[in-house]
Amino acid sequence: MSLSAARFRWSPIWAVPIVLLCMACERPEPSAAPDGDAQRAARIVSLSPGVTATLVELGIEELVVGRTPWCSGVSNAPAVGTLLDIDAEAIVRANPTLIFVQPPAQGIPAALIDLAQEKGWSVVPIQLASLADCKRAVRDIAAACAPLLDEAARTQMQDRVGQLSTAFDAATAPITEAANKRILSVLCGEEDADLLAFGIDTYLMDALQSMGFAAALDRAGYQSLGQEDLLRLKPDIVILLGRGQSTARFDTLVAGGTRVVRVQEPALLQPGGGITASLDRLRARLVFEVQSP
Repeated sequence: MSLSAARFRWSPIWAVPIVLLCMACERPEPSAAPDGDAQRAARIVSLSPGVTATLVELGIEELVVGRTPWCSGVSNAPAVGTLLDIDAEAIVRANPTLIFVQPPAQGIPAALIDLAQEKGWSVVPIQLASLADCKRAVRDIAAACAPLLDEAARTQMQDRVGQLSTAFDAATAPITEAANKRILSVLCGEEDADLLAFGIDTYLMDALQSMGFAAALDRAGYQSLGQEDLLRLKPDIVILLGRGQSTARFDTLVAGGTRVVRVQEPALLQPGGGITASLDRLRARLVFEVQSP
């Protein structure tokens, strides 16, 4: 999907994760041939790039036998479509033990549920809307996978669960100088398109509020913002996610004292256990910004 498809003004809320993923990835990875070991008991299909990133962080990416075109870190697994556009034949060929999904607002497609019941597969829903969801997902994904692993692999995975928990806490630790700073995190599409802003109760704004910043946008969920909205909000800091977009639309805000922080961290657009390193780098950048004169 090209950036020209991401005209945020009309995007329904359930489509936001798809928009984020398309903005995070330049192009899908090519499909790879299925694993030839059809007898292996532990087989995972992930229909969520955020879940896939979490599996990679947990060190069990070799169990993935099916993925979305937008998943990274598991290129040896074949693409089997997306949750809203599954390739049933490809999933049948993958013959998974578990299917992880990130349910949209309208719920898991009935066709996938029916197919899983017919084949005896387990469908595991993982919510990734909030920062708390991302933290919980690490534990829930590990718990679902634990019965598929031998004792040594389970121990190693549980150690990684603890490490990721610590990493989340460190990456979102309070920044003293952030107090009273109003922050806005936005994603750019086309130059003439509205911005997609992270409102309250989204995973990225949860993380920024945990660091001590105040939300400049006090509406929940993902919001479309035009130029007039930016001027009305007057944030102290704007985090600009995306690549290559001009900052010209922020010139008036910058003249008034707003700082624009451009961030090249595609992993931040795939909520889950794979965002800790990017969050940590974002925190370090924000520490620099609020401590600079």
